[in-house]
Amino acid sequence: MRKLNGYVAEILKEMIREDESFFEIDGKRYFLSLIDEPETSVREDVEHDPELKQKLLQAKKDILEGRNFSTDEVIEMIEQGEL
Repeated sequence: MRKLNGYVAEILKEMIREDESFFEIDGKRYFLSLIDEPETSVREDVEHDPELKQKLLQAKKDILEGRNFSTDEVIEMIEQGEL
């Protein structure tokens, strides 16, 4: 198995999304298919966990407002139960 990244991966994903999973290279025909589907997505986890959703919304708000925290600050907040 070869792991693809970048431009090549995007092209192949787009082909599958557009249901154009057959292609030809040097006279040989190939078929693309998805063989592993992730069991859950972050979106599904967030929808089922209101506390996680609130934390993510707060993090987004902090980022938009320019609030940044150092690693030490985050560790301290975790130890104090704030995160």
